[in-house]
Amino acid sequence: MAEKRPSTDGLVDNVDPRPSHELEELDELPKYETPSEPPAIPLKEKLITCFWIALNTLSTLGLIFLSKRVFSDPQLKACQLMVVMWHFTATGLVLFISTRGPFRAFKAIRLDPWQMLPVCAFFAGYVVLGNLSLTYNSIGFYQLSKVMTTPTVVLINFIMFRKTVTRWMLAAIFATCVGVAFTINETAKTALFGVIIATMAFCSTALYQIWIGKKIEDFAVSAPQLLLNQAPISVLLLIPFVPFFDTIPDLSQVPSNIMWSVCASGIMASLYNLSQFLIIGRTSALTFNIVSHLKTILILSIGWYSEGKILSPKEWFGVLLALGGGWVYSHLAMKAKQQARK
Repeated sequence: MAEKRPSTDGLVDNVDPRPSHELEELDELPKYETPSEPPAIPLKEKLITCFWIALNTLSTLGLIFLSKRVFSDPQLKACQLMVVMWHFTATGLVLFISTRGPFRAFKAIRLDPWQMLPVCAFFAGYVVLGNLSLTYNSIGFYQLSKVMTTPTVVLINFIMFRKTVTRWMLAAIFATCVGVAFTINETAKTALFGVIIATMAFCSTALYQIWIGKKIEDFAVSAPQLLLNQAPISVLLLIPFVPFFDTIPDLSQVPSNIMWSVCASGIMASLYNLSQFLIIGRTSALTFNIVSHLKTILILSIGWYSEGKILSPKEWFGVLLALGGGWVYSHLAMKAKQQARK
């Protein structure tokens, strides 16, 4: 006997002459495939990524401590621009080599030099001021003051472009500012000039980051492609200012170990830039951001240990508050970007 089933509208019986087991065998009913899990990352790829993260961390530490050593020499301290020009040159050479075989990390393209001038000027300014901050401040204070770059970016974006953030992001930024204020209180009493230079450094860094993001969108290029174009132009921009701000050093009077540090600092600068781009390319900006915060903690610890500095409870609280606020803001910002893409 044929099976009777109620109609969907509940008014009449819907009679199907076929047994129910035959209906189940038909392929006319829609089937929904379960989403396949993403393939596991091969062990080789994980090891390569770990290698670039380790190289980025080591090159950052090496660059900071080598630069501190270089500028401890009285003659090289008076030629900040030339040291920066050497770092730019080394970075440009390493990036150019990385575009060739067998590396081919990215494709080199040529951009209009005139349109590159503003971003090159910001690039040169933030590096010069950063080196000055490292010269006149301790390594710990130099590194901690860089945490203020993020709040400055948010403030400039609000003033210039009316870009707002959520209340939780704002709370994280406020915690960062309060934390840094706790740590610079004593420094400001003894090295006011260093605090002013550090403030100018992270403000110029914030402007550069905003401008670099705009130019990447305008030119539709990647960060290493833009850096390869701006590094040599930045060197040319600094040449006219060398006679006014630098004193040509007598290299015969500079100790050989300091000269080796100069060479090594250029190599470290190029390795830092290259590894930074490769980490972001292989993983994500969030991964690099986490790596950056871990580097900050490591640099602060090593810097204070080498200087024999003992932090007061107030300074410890400030450091934890600043790093915690920066960490929370980074996660909230990346989460907002991921939701915007969806």
